[in-house]
Amino acid sequence: MPKIDINKTELVWLGKYDEEGKLKPVEKPGPYPFQIVESINKPRTGNEEPQPTLFEMWEGKEGNTFEEGWKNKLIWGDNKLVISSLLEKFAGKINLIYIDPPFATGADFKFKIQVGEEADEITKEHSIIEEKAYRDTWGKGLDSYLQMMHERLVLMKELLTENGSIYVHLDWHAGHYVKVVMDEIFGYENFVNEVIWRKTNSPKAQSIGLGTQHDIIFIYSKNLSAYNMNPIYREPDEEYLRSFIHDDHNGRGPYQTTALIAGSIQRTAGRKVFEFRGVKAP
Repeated sequence: MPKIDINKTELVWLGKYDEEGKLKPVEKPGPYPFQIVESINKPRTGNEEPQPTLFEMWEGKEGNTFEEGWKNKLIWGDNKLVISSLLEKFAGKINLIYIDPPFATGADFKFKIQVGEEADEITKEHSIIEEKAYRDTWGKGLDSYLQMMHERLVLMKELLTENGSIYVHLDWHAGHYVKVVMDEIFGYENFVNEVIWRKTNSPKAQSIGLGTQHDIIFIYSKNLSAYNMNPIYREPDEEYLRSFIHDDHNGRGPYQTTALIAGSIQRTAGRKVFEFRGVKAP
């Protein structure tokens, strides 16, 4: 194994570096043409002419501008090939990316189904595409999974605008590994937040130790100094509105009061006591 110069904190896996200890560059295959497979809400006459590729349709044939023609597209295919092909037109133009990749469970693409009145059970084997996806993702266990994620995240970063952001939905299997990979690609300083997606039920894990009760979503910005988050608002519920019981009748509406001291352990430990306009909490 060649010596690798360590000058930063990073996660290393089999396949990340070549035999000389150099970081393997991410290949950018393509760009490949996109062929329209299906157009929704268009009647079929049986005499349809060959459909143009997606990029041909985007060039002003669907909407007045390139950007208008891009909207509402569902693209089927190997996402690395698709992302690499999109770079031709969309490098630095995507504001937001949300991905829900495999959770590194090692699951294959086989499943069993029952057929006929006798309910004979057969196993649905891999297709050629599924076979390749399985090899690329799980062929070398966690190493190939991390290599698969690394390549795609590098390409996705190129798609983002300077103020763009990416949301990566994972679970406990490999979330901690992918977090370190994303720190390396996007920069630790551009980590925005970790969102907890709480589950209402997790029956798969209840028989093995404690149940897994949440998934995680990592949020990174391409450039945190340019990051912009639009506040999320919702209508207040009735119980919350009933807590606004005070009103000075000055035209600013009712208000609620709250304690100037933190509760629970912090209160009993004598910490977090606040002073507001000369009034200090006891």
